[in-house]
Amino acid sequence: MEAADPDLPNAAVEHISQMLTLAKRKHQEAMAMLGTPDPSSVPRLREVLRLLEETKLLADDASTYVETDVMKAALKDLHFQQASVRMAIAQLEQLKLRSPWVTPWPWITIMALALIVAQAFR
Repeated sequence: MEAADPDLPNAAVEHISQMLTLAKRKHQEAMAMLGTPDPSSVPRLREVLRLLEETKLLADDASTYVETDVMKAALKDLHFQQASVRMAIAQLEQLKLRSPWVTPWPWITIMALALIVAQAFR
């Protein structure tokens, strides 16, 4: 593992530390959102993706000051997580497009049948 540049001023070290702390917080928030089930998962996944992109920007910025094997591995994992979330969004959007229940016609048909059955029993 490569060490941090000992000639970095304390202000730069503090700045890097703050960026990595913020990146870690955003990443934890994104990971927590992945575990939260809700009926509108695509908007939630888009928010996760936004947080992961912010995390990546912060980590990329920090890596310009300090490049270590740990940092490289973390960025590689982050890229994988982003790709996984993008793939999940694409799959959910495709599923929505293929589902007949997304359109109003099945619901209208069910309501019409229910009205016919209700009228028959009166």
